[in-house]
Amino acid sequence: MQDELSGQQEPIAQYGSPAAPLLSTPLATFYADRPLMWRNVGWITFGHFGTALSMTIVEPLMNLRLKSIGVSESSVGLLASMNLWAVSFLVMYFSWKSDHCLSRLGRRTPFVLMALPFIVVALILFAISTQKWLLVCLMLMYFFFNDMKASTYPLLALDCASKPVLARVSGIIAIVVSAAGFLSTRIGSRMADGHPKRVFFTAATVMSSMVLIALWRIKEPPIYHPAEGKFNLLKPIRVATQDKRILVLIVACALLNGFSIIFKTWVWFYAQTKLHLTIGDTGVAMSWGLLLQVGVSYPAGWLIDRYGSYVALCLQWTIMLTLALCSVHVTNLHGLILLMMLYFLFLPLQISGDAILWKTMDKADTGSFTSTVSLVRNFCTGTVIAISGFIIRWTHSYIIAFWFGFTLSSIALVVFFIYRRIMRTGPTTAVEQGALESVAEVQPTVGQPAATAAVA
Repeated sequence: MQDELSGQQEPIAQYGSPAAPLLSTPLATFYADRPLMWRNVGWITFGHFGTALSMTIVEPLMNLRLKSIGVSESSVGLLASMNLWAVSFLVMYFSWKSDHCLSRLGRRTPFVLMALPFIVVALILFAISTQKWLLVCLMLMYFFFNDMKASTYPLLALDCASKPVLARVSGIIAIVVSAAGFLSTRIGSRMADGHPKRVFFTAATVMSSMVLIALWRIKEPPIYHPAEGKFNLLKPIRVATQDKRILVLIVACALLNGFSIIFKTWVWFYAQTKLHLTIGDTGVAMSWGLLLQVGVSYPAGWLIDRYGSYVALCLQWTIMLTLALCSVHVTNLHGLILLMMLYFLFLPLQISGDAILWKTMDKADTGSFTSTVSLVRNFCTGTVIAISGFIIRWTHSYIIAFWFGFTLSSIALVVFFIYRRIMRTGPTTAVEQGALESVAEVQPTVGQPAATAAVA
């Protein structure tokens, strides 16, 4: 332990060092405590439940309200894109700062606490405001602080869970989030038909209270990781790209999101404009898919952990192709129910790409890795949404936009296999060899070189 750190927690051992302590450290003790890990996962999931219960219905209602006051699909898409482009860079700051945060509250908690009040205010004012410019500003305010929260709160699961069970933990969270989404779409969409303001007030209350309770109960790992110098945009990127081969993986993760984000963004518009369904009917159709996701989320995580991400990616592509083909022939509520069930069947498999990254990255620099991926993914997603909005405006066809997303996600599958082939060339240095051997670790540690672990 360095002299200047005397009296503080032990710094994280650098992975690959012969003298790196694997036992008898606070961090090793933390990860060895399985009951604590699962308690943390339970409370983290509780917070996700409150967020999903509120946001699943609120976000499409915000888009639909903008359209009802004269904002076109292309403008709604461009609005979301502008936010994603801005957040692509801002999320780098929040994630990097949380990685190196030394607060007594933990690394991630302070940033979530800063974001919550602004989210609540944005939702309440959006419900009672009528002027178009004010609604647009409130939506941008909501986007910004919700993304600040989303760039830190989900990292708690990656911090608190050991690497061998990350995909299964994600599956558990997805189950609870799906159950919350089922309740939200069934109850919230019906409420929205008669009392839309009440939906926003309820969502703000439920989300803030449940997340606060979760933060109070979560015990973050004792990671002491002070920053070396001040933040600049290149710092987290340099940390995440020590091995340049990971750039291929980052591009693949960004492109894989193409179909799901386009379908999620436009399905409510598609149901209202082309199928002439009410918000309540659309919510019912979506709820059945969410109910299906409850049943398949954990098996999907187990499949990824047991058989690898590439098997899951191929299965996901097959389901996605079926969904895209079926969307051409949908004309009523029953057809939309089928589409939503296919969508929520393949959505849990979407984490298979990220799982490759999770099992590669250094836990100490989780924010640097995930924010670098978010930088590329958000910028790509923003561009995709903007393009799809103009495609709909020019062609008056949501189906063409869906197929555009399918094409991007298909390209991603090819890029993932390119990454797999690159990684199979084997490590080129002793440090990389040590990192590869570490994949089978029983008690995970942090500080290992990035992107050199074996491909999932």
